[in-house]
Amino acid sequence: MGEWSSFTAVVRGLCLLYVTNKYLGTVTITYGPSMLPTLNVTGSMLLVERISTRTGKLRPGDVVIFRSPEAPRKIVCKRLIGLEGDQITYVVDPQSGDRCETIVVHIQRITVFLK
Repeated sequence: MGEWSSFTAVVRGLCLLYVTNKYLGTVTITYGPSMLPTLNVTGSMLLVERISTRTGKLRPGDVVIFRSPEAPRKIVCKRLIGLEGDQITYVVDPQSGDRCETIVVHIQRITVFLK
């Protein structure tokens, strides 16, 4: 009987780990220069929570991670600068001039069907 109780404990632990990772949060490591100076180039360990996206609590300034639409095996980390419907004004090429453009943020939902 002791054999089954330890097996049951392992299965329960794995189920808890899966539910926590899928619905509550997880730990991830980021690499690369795109989030300097907030995150290190050589790697920063982040605790990522998954509740804000489900409750609609995302705001400009939040750091988000998502799967790249161009390379689905790659996870990308970026800072939100606008939500759907917001107008964003940016300098086109800050090094050669001060010409600005304004865009309206549109959310494109991509559905990927895996075989």
